[in-house]
Amino acid sequence: MSDAARPSDDKFSQVLKESLGTWSCYVNTQSEDHLLPRHAIDLGPLVSQTPLFLGGGLACLDKTTSFACEEKPSAQLQDSLVINGRSTWRTSDGSCDSNPMVMPKQLLLAVGGRLDVRLSEDSPFSGWPGVQGLPSYDQGNFLSVLYFAWAYILSARWVELLGCSAEHECSMVPTTLGAENSLPKPEKQPVFEIDIGNDVCEEEIFWWRTILCSGDGWNATVKYKGHIYLSPWSVSAKNVGFTLATNSWGAESKLPDSGTALKYLTRFSVHHHLYAQCSVALAGVLYIPFLRKRTLYLPFPKQDSPFGRKNLASDSLPSIPDLLNHHSEIIPKCMTLSLNTWGLRSLLYSTFFNADIECNLVSAWLNPAFAIINSIIQSKSSIATFMANRQPRLGILWLGAILTDLTNPILRDVRAGMTALDLPASAWTGIAQTFLTSGMESTYGESIRRDDECRLLLITACEGHERPPIWPWKPFGSTQLSDTELPVRQHARCTCHCLKYEYWEWILTNNSSIQCSEAAKSQLPVLGPSPSSANKTLAGLDDYDYDFYSQTLSEGATRGIFEWLRSTGYPCSERPIYQHSWFDLEGTDEEEEPDDMESDLEVQRDPKNLHVERWLENIE
Repeated sequence: MSDAARPSDDKFSQVLKESLGTWSCYVNTQSEDHLLPRHAIDLGPLVSQTPLFLGGGLACLDKTTSFACEEKPSAQLQDSLVINGRSTWRTSDGSCDSNPMVMPKQLLLAVGGRLDVRLSEDSPFSGWPGVQGLPSYDQGNFLSVLYFAWAYILSARWVELLGCSAEHECSMVPTTLGAENSLPKPEKQPVFEIDIGNDVCEEEIFWWRTILCSGDGWNATVKYKGHIYLSPWSVSAKNVGFTLATNSWGAESKLPDSGTALKYLTRFSVHHHLYAQCSVALAGVLYIPFLRKRTLYLPFPKQDSPFGRKNLASDSLPSIPDLLNHHSEIIPKCMTLSLNTWGLRSLLYSTFFNADIECNLVSAWLNPAFAIINSIIQSKSSIATFMANRQPRLGILWLGAILTDLTNPILRDVRAGMTALDLPASAWTGIAQTFLTSGMESTYGESIRRDDECRLLLITACEGHERPPIWPWKPFGSTQLSDTELPVRQHARCTCHCLKYEYWEWILTNNSSIQCSEAAKSQLPVLGPSPSSANKTLAGLDDYDYDFYSQTLSEGATRGIFEWLRSTGYPCSERPIYQHSWFDLEGTDEEEEPDDMESDLEVQRDPKNLHVERWLENIE
């Protein structure tokens, strides 16, 4: 190492070269038509281990059960309702009987306002790129129609599950506007005739008119302690200009439950041969709680060719009803993930995480990634393919983010060194977000690796380390055991400590809980598979206009994790580190020597990272 914090020039160049080769492999250079990879539209693997929303209806077995909630007033957003939960983590796999970690967490449960949705010819995926291996599907573009349908279905399921709670009075009703049996024609907006198929019943027609009308067609609400809140997936269609290709207006009736609405959606999808768009629209709906107080722009509908529909009969093609039946099964899991808005952000950020990279080499790892991203940023399908190839399980989440126009803000934050860590979301999806969940190395000498020191500080809940660090990158180097906290010294040679997710609990008002253990048997979250050598390109630094040797990201990551690691002070042996220019700790004087007889710590606070912590707190 050339100095106390920076890596050597040779090490930086080595990682930079390896990183460029790795990230280059994720660029799709073999498909000239920019089709999306098939694995990018698979939603099941992402949520397979996620707990069912509110236990999936277990609360309905006891009519006196009520979920523990809190009302959250907000000066910036509308008031909201949150629900209390907690995750439990095992901290030992061996003879050392250390206590499990219990991490409380609140998830969004209900909101005070709707997401405004408009249509635009310039919105993402206005030209649907298609999917590899599915040439005859999704020939039109019905993402906006599917989006409104999924928003209703999730809201209806929310009413059904939350309605089992004794203290929550839920309802799903059409508004006056939605019950007028007409679709208002907006001003200065094209009118789109939507073919919902043949042999549809009057109730089905009424439902489609309700969810596609301009304005607020339906209300999914909960009454809690005298206050009315909306479903987190409530939307308001602003001048969307839909009309139905049917002579019937539909008989006004009670709105369907989630299962019936899904049957209507299935018939519509089969009629138009919609497969991938069903999953992408659902993934986009998961971001509605994330998008509060914004306006979402979705693409104009584009009719498919009736002639193309006639040429789809084949036993080898995937079944649309099977796909939607599978979606029906995982909807309660999707709801849980959607309501963990910070977790959604953390999963997108985790696409760039690499557990092998130390904090002072983050720039060498990420600079090539953003050089490549800059070169393909104008192509939504290329970005989606790049992200899906990097982390296949997150491909569908990136497609949802692209559809809802969140890609640029997320990439901007990662590029600026912002971080997001959510351990429950990491465990629920099996996606690594931090070095903390990696295995510990054995310690036999007189020193301990600093990343293992961090793990022991956390699982023993040492002072100042009761919460996980927000910085995902592991610190470099090692610490003399004599300079560590007492609990670290006590457990350094145990060889059995870990941080492994066990289960999630929904907290009830009677001091009990509903336990969900879908991920209890899962292994430590792992990174996606290595890129295929078949996709490797001979990329070089000169192929990109980028400042590859900037170490800004490394500086921020190093300062951040060391601030957490040394929140109670630095040992004197690390004086060269805390006096390094990357740290710039206030009050440090190179000419002042500490009195080792009185204290072996010099407590310092880094004001440069305070703005990052405040940013994280405000967003969450």
